[in-house]
Amino acid sequence: MRLLLALALVASLLPSRALAGAVEGTAALGAQDLAIHDTSKPNPYVGQLGSVTKSGAPSAPDTCYGVAWIADLAPAAGPVPAPVRMDQMGQRFVPRVLPIVAGQTVEFHNSDTVYHNIFSYSPPKKFDLGRYPKGKSRSVTFVKAGAVQVYCDIHSDMRADIIVAPTRSFATIGPSGRFRIEGVEAGTHTLKVWLPSGERTTVVEVPSRGVALVPTLMP
Repeated sequence: MRLLLALALVASLLPSRALAGAVEGTAALGAQDLAIHDTSKPNPYVGQLGSVTKSGAPSAPDTCYGVAWIADLAPAAGPVPAPVRMDQMGQRFVPRVLPIVAGQTVEFHNSDTVYHNIFSYSPPKKFDLGRYPKGKSRSVTFVKAGAVQVYCDIHSDMRADIIVAPTRSFATIGPSGRFRIEGVEAGTHTLKVWLPSGERTTVVEVPSRGVALVPTLMP
């Protein structure tokens, strides 16, 4: 009996696990949003590499058009996710839109047969990696949340967006505009969406279990 009482006391002192639900919705994509993956422009470097990665396997389709995230949650405890890669292939950034978590590192790899010089003047993270050739990489850690526009100083038509989410409660937006964020703490939260055409914000009430459906977010 004393053992059972002791276990009950310990359990009562432990923090209760917050109930969580999911957030699901759609962001209306316009012509500006859909145009970011337009590869119809002639490019002298395409064909040198095609869509083949260093390992020789076809690269995954680049289908991220935007990012949705819960803006008011505290950062999750634990280690920061592992570094991710943004490649330079065919004089383009791959992926074109890259969502990461604050504190995460991005490896800018050059798979092209020409030099690139990657830089950004965005307030969340300003950097200039200098010129480097095929097969080389330079890394940047993004501590502050926000949208970071990335360019190449040598090729003015190259552009990418790194969206640094404040927490891991985010989801990518595909060509349909749909998104789903799992494991969101129950309660009232601010939902933000980033698209090339601009940011959109709304308030969402997340149930302790189940799904909070968000009305279509218009421009």
